[in-house]
Amino acid sequence: MAGKDGDTYRIKITAPPVEGKANHALIDYISGILEVPKGNVQIVSGESSRMKTLRIAGRSLKEIHERLDAAML
Repeated sequence: MAGKDGDTYRIKITAPPVEGKANHALIDYISGILEVPKGNVQIVSGESSRMKTLRIAGRSLKEIHERLDAAML
Protein backbone atom coordinates (compact mmCIF):
# COMPACT_ATOMS: atom_id res chain seq x y z
CA MET A 1 0.00 0.00 0.00
CA ALA A 2 1.41 3.35 -0.99
CA GLY A 3 -1.19 5.67 0.51
CA LYS A 4 -4.75 6.91 0.53
CA ASP A 5 -6.51 10.01 -0.79
CA GLY A 6 -10.14 10.07 0.35
CA ASP A 7 -11.66 6.80 -0.85
CA THR A 8 -8.84 6.24 -3.34
CA TYR A 9 -6.10 3.82 -2.32
CA ARG A 10 -2.68 3.93 -3.94
CA ILE A 11 -1.14 0.52 -4.45
CA LYS A 12 2.24 -0.10 -6.04
CA ILE A 13 2.45 -3.29 -8.06
CA THR A 14 5.84 -4.54 -9.23
CA ALA A 15 4.49 -6.81 -11.97
CA PRO A 16 4.91 -5.39 -15.47
CA PRO A 17 1.83 -4.03 -17.24
CA VAL A 18 2.18 -6.66 -19.95
CA GLU A 19 -0.45 -9.24 -20.87
CA GLY A 20 -2.51 -8.37 -17.79
CA LYS A 21 0.22 -9.35 -15.32
CA ALA A 22 -0.14 -6.16 -13.27
CA ASN A 23 -3.92 -6.53 -13.17
CA HIS A 24 -3.60 -10.13 -11.99
CA ALA A 25 -1.07 -9.07 -9.36
CA LEU A 26 -3.45 -6.36 -8.13
CA ILE A 27 -6.32 -8.84 -7.86
CA ASP A 28 -4.07 -11.31 -6.01
CA TYR A 29 -2.93 -8.59 -3.61
CA ILE A 30 -6.42 -7.23 -2.88
CA SER A 31 -7.98 -10.67 -2.49
CA GLY A 32 -5.23 -11.59 -0.03
CA ILE A 33 -5.70 -8.48 2.11
CA LEU A 34 -9.48 -8.81 2.11
CA GLU A 35 -9.40 -12.61 2.49
CA VAL A 36 -11.84 -13.18 -0.35
CA PRO A 37 -11.50 -15.49 -3.37
CA LYS A 38 -9.80 -13.92 -6.38
CA GLY A 39 -13.05 -14.34 -8.30
CA ASN A 40 -14.69 -11.88 -5.89
CA VAL A 41 -12.38 -9.07 -7.05
CA GLN A 42 -13.17 -7.62 -10.46
CA ILE A 43 -11.72 -4.67 -12.35
CA VAL A 44 -14.78 -2.82 -13.65
CA SER A 45 -12.92 0.06 -15.27
CA GLY A 46 -9.36 1.01 -16.02
CA GLU A 47 -7.96 -2.34 -17.12
CA SER A 48 -5.40 -0.59 -19.31
CA SER A 49 -4.80 2.50 -17.17
CA ARG A 50 -3.11 3.28 -13.87
CA MET A 51 -6.42 4.29 -12.23
CA LYS A 52 -8.76 1.36 -11.69
CA THR A 53 -12.19 0.83 -10.21
CA LEU A 54 -12.77 -2.50 -8.50
CA ARG A 55 -15.90 -4.41 -7.58
CA ILE A 56 -15.43 -6.57 -4.51
CA ALA A 57 -17.94 -9.17 -3.35
CA GLY A 58 -17.98 -10.89 0.02
CA ARG A 59 -17.10 -7.92 2.27
CA SER A 60 -19.00 -4.84 3.35
CA LEU A 61 -17.64 -1.44 2.39
CA LYS A 62 -16.75 -0.86 6.04
CA GLU A 63 -14.78 -4.13 6.19
CA ILE A 64 -12.98 -3.28 2.96
CA HIS A 65 -11.88 0.11 4.26
CA GLU A 66 -10.83 -1.33 7.63
CA ARG A 67 -8.70 -4.04 6.04
CA LEU A 68 -7.12 -1.74 3.46
CA ASP A 69 -6.40 0.89 6.12
CA ALA A 70 -4.80 -1.77 8.34
CA ALA A 71 -2.62 -2.90 5.43
CA MET A 72 -1.14 0.60 5.21
CA LEU A 73 0.27 0.41 8.75
